[in-house]
This record gives sequence, structure tokens and C-alpha cells, in this order.
Amino acid sequence: MRNQPVPGHVSTDQFNQMLIPPESFAAKPESMTEQLFIERSLTENRFWLRIMKEHALFLGEGFNRKDTQLIQQTDRFFLYFEQQEKRAYQVPANVTLVRRLNEESIELVTGFRNFKRNLLILIINCKISGFNFPLLVDHIAREAEYFMRTLKKFNKGILEPIQDAIINENVFWLRIMMEHSRFIGSLLDQSERNLVKTALKFGDDFETLLNQARDVESMLYHKQPTYPIIGRLNKDSENATSELRAFKKAGLDLIKSCQMRSVINPLLADHVVREADHFLYMIHVLEERLNMKKISEQQ
Repeated sequence: MRNQPVPGHVSTDQFNQMLIPPESFAAKPESMTEQLFIERSLTENRFWLRIMKEHALFLGEGFNRKDTQLIQQTDRFFLYFEQQEKRAYQVPANVTLVRRLNEESIELVTGFRNFKRNLLILIINCKISGFNFPLLVDHIAREAEYFMRTLKKFNKGILEPIQDAIINENVFWLRIMMEHSRFIGSLLDQSERNLVKTALKFGDDFETLLNQARDVESMLYHKQPTYPIIGRLNKDSENATSELRAFKKAGLDLIKSCQMRSVINPLLADHVVREADHFLYMIHVLEERLNMKKISEQQ
């Protein structure tokens, strides 16, 4: 009886382990099967190449009409991404060919990412005018960087440990959803008082979730797995994003039927609905991985 640990107290072995860096107990990256590599690569390419193509269109529409060189450059990017998107739907389900598609996409997106980042510096320094908000340009540059990082990991044949993957995806996507909400609030005519109020409320709600996710990142990133908290993080994001997605879709329908006062391009409204859909897709992919990990560790 004396050797039994006292409930609520740390055993000698546990105490000794507390002097070891917690990163030592972190999960290792996981390898991808060939089938998963092909499926995920094609899904990300087909989604993000269309998004990049539309970014080029939106940027071009926001430039001062006198900036003809910038407009021509975004037109070229639009064509490049349109051609690459077509390739993504035509490439055979072959590991070598899909890896080559990823490499081509990385090269193309790298150039577009650099263009966006340099453009942002020009805007902030008042070198060019127009209607491209600095935060919007930063927003779409971060999306390009996310796309590049994702394809590079795939080409290495690895997946992040599920805990780190959930943290990273949520920190990235919750910020995207927060900014979407606030962009919508700023592009609606201010006479749409209820819709503006709702959009800004979504922005505040997602900012709270983002800060919570960043707290979890600080506590648990590259640390020993703690699945209950991670699972809750994913579920909270799913619930909030489902609500925002419904709001975006309702807004899109109002824009299409000319029932909303705004300067929102219908394609932009559809664009942000698809991004919410993709976040929900990622949440489900991660949830499935998390459940499989729990089952494997119980066996």
C-alpha cells in the first residue's frame, strides 16, 4: 500500500521526466501513402490554383487605371494560373507526374507570392494608389505562402503530427475567416446596418477563436500529444465556420438576386464561400486523422 502513488500527486518517475524537455516527447511526422499523396495534392492544386487565378483578377480590378503595367502583369498571372488549373484536372493519377505538377505550381505561386509582397510595400509607401487594401494584399500573400508550404510538405512525402497539424491549420484558417468577416463588413453599403453588424460580430468571434488557438499553439506546439484539447479546438472551429459559411452563402444569394447594397463582386462572394468550404474540408480531414490516431494508441 505504501508504494502506491497518492492520487493527485506526481510519482518519482513522473517527477524525473519533468526535467526533460517536453519537445522530446513530441510526436514524429507521419509518412504519406502514394494514394494519399496523389489525392491530397490534386485536391489542393485544384482548389488553390483557382483561388490564385481569382486573386490576380481581383488585384487587377483594384489598381489605378494608369498602372497599366501592374494590370498587365495580373492579367498574365490570371492566364498562367488558368493554364495550370487545367493541367491539374488533366494530370494522370501517377506519383511522378503529380509531384511534377506540384513543383510547377510551387514555382508559379512563388512568383505570384513575391509580386504580392512587393506590391504591398508599394501600397504602404504610397507609391501606387487604387482600392487594394494593404491587409487584403497581405491576406492573399499568406494564402499563397500556405499553398506553397503545403505542396512542399507533400513532395517530401510527410504529414505533420496530427496535433501540430490541427494547431497550424486552425491558426491559419481562423485568421482568414476573421479577415473575411471584416472585409465583408467594409464592402457592404453602410445602410445595410444589420448585415454590417453581423459581419463585424463574426470578425470578433473569430478573433476570439484565433487568440485561443494561438494560446494552444504556445502551450502545445511540438509538445507531447494532448488530444482532448486539440479535438475541442477543431470542433469549435467547425461550429463557427459552419455558421459563417451559411452567412456568406446567404449574402451570395442576395448579391445574385440584387437584394443587397454593396460593392462586393459576386465572384468574390463565391470565392469566400469556397474558402470556408475548404476550411471545413480540412477540419474533417484532421478530425479523421485524430480519430484514427486515438484508436491506434488504444490498441
